[in-house]
Amino acid sequence: MGRSNLCFPRTSRPYIPPVTTDDSRWLTIPNALSVSRIALVPAWWWLMKSGHTYWGAALIVYAILSDVADGWIARRWNQNSKWGRVLDPIGDKLAAFVVGLFCVMHRDLPLLAFLLTIARDVALLVGGLIIMRTRHVAPPSVDMGRYAALLWGLVLLLYAFNWQPYAGYVVWPVAIFYVAAGFAYVRRLTVH
Repeated sequence: MGRSNLCFPRTSRPYIPPVTTDDSRWLTIPNALSVSRIALVPAWWWLMKSGHTYWGAALIVYAILSDVADGWIARRWNQNSKWGRVLDPIGDKLAAFVVGLFCVMHRDLPLLAFLLTIARDVALLVGGLIIMRTRHVAPPSVDMGRYAALLWGLVLLLYAFNWQPYAGYVVWPVAIFYVAAGFAYVRRLTVH
Protein backbone atom coordinates (compact mmCIF):
# COMPACT_ATOMS: atom_id res chain seq x y z
CA MET A 1 0.00 0.00 0.00
CA GLY A 2 1.14 3.50 -0.79
CA ARG A 3 0.95 6.57 1.34
CA SER A 4 -2.37 8.33 1.66
CA ASN A 5 -2.66 11.56 -0.25
CA LEU A 6 -4.48 13.05 2.74
CA CYS A 7 -1.37 12.84 4.94
CA PHE A 8 1.34 13.28 2.34
CA PRO A 9 0.08 15.27 -0.62
CA ARG A 10 2.15 14.93 -3.76
CA THR A 11 3.47 18.23 -4.97
CA SER A 12 6.46 19.28 -6.97
CA ARG A 13 7.29 22.00 -4.44
CA PRO A 14 8.95 21.31 -1.07
CA TYR A 15 7.13 22.09 2.14
CA ILE A 16 7.78 25.60 3.40
CA PRO A 17 6.70 26.34 6.97
CA PRO A 18 4.20 29.15 7.46
CA VAL A 19 5.49 32.68 7.56
CA THR A 20 5.62 34.24 11.00
CA THR A 21 5.87 37.89 11.85
CA ASP A 22 7.82 37.48 15.09
CA ASP A 23 11.28 38.84 14.26
CA SER A 24 12.45 38.54 17.88
CA ARG A 25 12.62 34.73 17.80
CA TRP A 26 15.56 33.18 19.56
CA LEU A 27 15.06 29.44 19.09
CA THR A 28 15.71 28.89 15.40
CA ILE A 29 17.92 26.44 13.57
CA PRO A 30 20.18 29.20 12.17
CA ASN A 31 20.68 30.65 15.66
CA ALA A 32 21.54 27.19 17.02
CA LEU A 33 24.14 26.78 14.26
CA SER A 34 25.64 30.20 15.07
CA VAL A 35 25.80 29.41 18.79
CA SER A 36 27.44 26.05 18.04
CA ARG A 37 30.13 27.79 15.97
CA ILE A 38 30.81 30.21 18.84
CA ALA A 39 30.95 27.36 21.37
CA LEU A 40 33.46 25.39 19.27
CA VAL A 41 36.03 28.20 19.02
CA PRO A 42 37.90 27.22 22.24
CA ALA A 43 37.90 23.58 21.13
CA TRP A 44 39.52 24.60 17.84
CA TRP A 45 42.29 26.45 19.66
CA TRP A 46 42.96 23.47 21.93
CA LEU A 47 43.01 21.03 19.02
CA MET A 48 45.46 23.14 17.02
CA LYS A 49 47.70 23.83 20.02
CA SER A 50 47.72 20.10 20.86
CA GLY A 51 48.78 19.18 17.33
CA HIS A 52 45.44 17.66 16.31
CA THR A 53 45.37 19.61 13.06
CA TYR A 54 43.06 17.20 11.24
CA TRP A 55 40.40 17.63 13.93
CA GLY A 56 41.03 21.37 13.82
CA ALA A 57 40.49 21.24 10.05
CA ALA A 58 37.26 19.32 10.61
CA LEU A 59 35.99 22.07 12.92
CA ILE A 60 36.85 24.71 10.35
CA VAL A 61 34.96 22.78 7.68
CA TYR A 62 31.99 22.52 10.06
CA ALA A 63 32.18 26.27 10.77
CA ILE A 64 32.19 27.11 7.07
CA LEU A 65 29.38 24.72 6.18
CA SER A 66 27.22 25.75 9.14
CA ASP A 67 27.75 29.41 8.27
CA VAL A 68 26.50 28.78 4.74
CA ALA A 69 23.67 26.58 6.02
CA ASP A 70 22.38 29.02 8.62
CA GLY A 71 21.95 31.77 6.05
CA TRP A 72 20.29 29.43 3.58
CA ILE A 73 17.94 27.98 6.20
CA ALA A 74 17.06 31.44 7.51
CA ARG A 75 16.07 32.61 4.03
CA ARG A 76 14.50 29.38 2.80
CA TRP A 77 12.34 28.63 5.84
CA ASN A 78 11.77 32.20 6.98
CA GLN A 79 13.82 31.84 10.14
CA ASN A 80 15.35 35.31 9.97
CA SER A 81 15.56 37.01 13.32
CA LYS A 82 17.13 40.01 14.97
CA TRP A 83 19.20 37.62 17.08
CA GLY A 84 20.47 35.86 13.99
CA ARG A 85 21.52 39.10 12.34
CA VAL A 86 23.68 39.75 15.40
CA LEU A 87 24.82 36.22 16.32
CA ASP A 88 26.01 35.23 12.85
CA PRO A 89 28.49 38.08 12.30
CA ILE A 90 29.66 37.95 15.92
CA GLY A 91 30.36 34.23 15.54
CA ASP A 92 32.22 34.85 12.29
CA LYS A 93 34.30 37.68 13.76
CA LEU A 94 35.07 35.73 16.93
CA ALA A 95 36.27 32.76 14.90
CA ALA A 96 38.39 34.99 12.65
CA PHE A 97 39.86 36.71 15.72
CA VAL A 98 40.79 33.45 17.45
CA VAL A 99 42.20 31.83 14.30
CA GLY A 100 44.11 35.04 13.51
CA LEU A 101 45.49 35.30 17.05
CA PHE A 102 46.59 31.67 16.89
CA CYS A 103 48.30 32.36 13.56
CA VAL A 104 50.10 35.43 14.93
CA MET A 105 51.30 33.50 17.96
CA HIS A 106 52.17 30.20 16.28
CA ARG A 107 52.33 30.58 12.49
CA ASP A 108 54.05 33.90 11.62
CA LEU A 109 50.94 35.79 10.46
CA PRO A 110 52.12 39.43 10.35
CA LEU A 111 50.84 41.22 13.45
CA LEU A 112 50.09 44.41 11.49
CA ALA A 113 47.85 42.56 9.00
CA PHE A 114 45.98 40.96 11.89
CA LEU A 115 45.58 44.29 13.71
CA LEU A 116 44.30 46.00 10.56
CA THR A 117 41.60 43.39 10.07
CA ILE A 118 40.63 43.45 13.74
CA ALA A 119 40.41 47.27 13.74
CA ARG A 120 38.16 47.08 10.69
CA ASP A 121 35.90 44.48 12.31
CA VAL A 122 35.65 46.38 15.60
CA ALA A 123 34.83 49.62 13.76
CA LEU A 124 32.09 47.90 11.74
CA LEU A 125 30.72 46.18 14.84
CA VAL A 126 30.51 49.44 16.79
CA GLY A 127 29.05 51.25 13.77
CA GLY A 128 26.50 48.49 13.28
CA LEU A 129 25.44 48.66 16.91
CA ILE A 130 25.03 52.43 16.66
CA ILE A 131 22.91 52.06 13.54
CA MET A 132 20.79 49.40 15.25
CA ARG A 133 20.20 51.76 18.17
CA THR A 134 19.44 54.85 16.10
CA ARG A 135 17.64 53.40 13.07
CA HIS A 136 16.26 50.26 14.78
CA VAL A 137 17.44 48.06 11.92
CA ALA A 138 20.39 45.70 11.52
CA PRO A 139 22.59 46.91 8.66
CA PRO A 140 22.66 44.39 5.81
CA SER A 141 25.90 42.91 4.59
CA VAL A 142 27.24 43.62 1.11
CA ASP A 143 28.75 41.29 -1.48
CA MET A 144 32.18 42.95 -1.43
CA GLY A 145 32.36 42.33 2.32
CA ARG A 146 31.40 38.68 1.87
CA TYR A 147 34.13 38.19 -0.73
CA ALA A 148 36.66 39.97 1.46
CA ALA A 149 35.72 37.81 4.46
CA LEU A 150 36.02 34.67 2.33
CA LEU A 151 39.48 35.68 1.11
CA TRP A 152 40.64 36.62 4.62
CA GLY A 153 39.34 33.27 5.85
CA LEU A 154 41.37 31.51 3.18
CA VAL A 155 44.49 33.44 4.23
CA LEU A 156 43.90 32.39 7.83
CA LEU A 157 43.53 28.77 6.72
CA LEU A 158 46.80 28.97 4.81
CA TYR A 159 48.54 30.25 7.92
CA ALA A 160 46.71 27.97 10.38
CA PHE A 161 47.85 24.89 8.49
CA ASN A 162 51.28 26.38 7.76
CA TRP A 163 51.00 26.31 3.98
CA GLN A 164 53.99 28.46 3.19
CA PRO A 165 55.09 30.26 1.11
CA TYR A 166 51.56 30.64 -0.32
CA ALA A 167 50.18 32.39 2.74
CA GLY A 168 52.94 34.99 2.62
CA TYR A 169 52.23 35.73 -1.05
CA VAL A 170 48.59 36.68 -0.51
CA VAL A 171 48.36 38.09 3.02
CA TRP A 172 48.92 41.78 2.20
CA PRO A 173 46.74 42.09 -0.91
CA VAL A 174 43.91 40.30 0.90
CA ALA A 175 44.32 42.34 4.12
CA ILE A 176 44.20 45.57 2.11
CA PHE A 177 41.11 44.36 0.20
CA TYR A 178 39.48 43.39 3.50
CA VAL A 179 39.99 46.88 4.95
CA ALA A 180 38.88 48.52 1.67
CA ALA A 181 35.67 46.46 1.75
CA GLY A 182 35.05 47.86 5.23
CA PHE A 183 35.37 51.41 3.91
CA ALA A 184 33.00 50.59 1.03
CA TYR A 185 30.48 49.24 3.53
CA VAL A 186 30.66 52.38 5.67
CA ARG A 187 30.29 54.55 2.58
CA ARG A 188 27.18 52.60 1.56
CA LEU A 189 25.67 53.02 5.03
CA THR A 190 26.27 56.76 5.11
CA VAL A 191 24.74 57.26 1.66
CA HIS A 192 21.54 55.38 2.52
